Amino acid sequence: MPARKIKKSNPTANTELQLEESAFSGEELSLPMIGAAIATRGFHARSISWHSHDRHELLMLLDGGAAYEFENGSELELAGGQMIIVPARFRHRASKDVRMPSVICAVSFDTARPASRHSTFTPKEMAWIAAQFQSRAPQLHTMSLALRRMAHALHQMILQQCKSPRTPDGTASMRLLVASIIVEAARHTSGIHQRSTVDAVTLATQHMEARFTAPLPMNEVAQKAGCSRAHLFLVFKRETGMSPNDWLQRHRVKAASQLLRTTDRKLEDIAATVGFSSAQYFCQVFRKYTGKTPGEHRAS
Repeated sequence: MPARKIKKSNPTANTELQLEESAFSGEELSLPMIGAAIATRGFHARSISWHSHDRHELLMLLDGGAAYEFENGSELELAGGQMIIVPARFRHRASKDVRMPSVICAVSFDTARPASRHSTFTPKEMAWIAAQFQSRAPQLHTMSLALRRMAHALHQMILQQCKSPRTPDGTASMRLLVASIIVEAARHTSGIHQRSTVDAVTLATQHMEARFTAPLPMNEVAQKAGCSRAHLFLVFKRETGMSPNDWLQRHRVKAASQLLRTTDRKLEDIAATVGFSSAQYFCQVFRKYTGKTPGEHRAS
């Protein structure tokens, strides 16, 4: 695929704005999951209209600036060293004319495509990659040093290979770089997702610790954790081995156990103090988690 140069005149100035774009398709790179690996440099002469892609698009800004807006109403401005991942079929456009030079390396890829016998990735590896790029609203990320170096190398290689006769070693090198960039970007987003998961669990447990003495709907806990109720139950179970409801009941029983050992307060009073609706329900839950009734626990 030869390098393409697009030139547009600026109607408000005598300066000619130019965008140079060079690309290799996934077929040329023998990477079935790749739509294209693209290197651009120059100026965007005009805004890009609303559009979407059938594949995820990894946009890595190596130098300059760029700005995009998305169908969910968000806008992101990139500076050199930053990247965004636009999910497949997520409508977006350049939010404004860009008058500063920009150098962008972009890779579009399909995580839903099954790994073939000749694929760079195994089916298990493809499943892991797909999990890291599940459809989410685009977010701005700072590229790791390794990813930035690979993106720079790929950008230069695409430009060189489009201007001179292609060589087998050049194509092989690009194929390895593209595959490595996908893996590094997936590893980067994986770390972000893990941190966000831990943050959600931490926020949920902190809120339950602060509010366990009163009726506490799980929808309220999920809201404080910054996620949906279903997502909270999923990540909480994965991180702690129990559901949020289970964690809350155990915390209440632990608090009640301390009161039973250190005070002579009535069961009804203790039950209400630790957030149970009735003494009868308190006794049922207490026995479930300790194997003893509250009275047996106090006497032991």
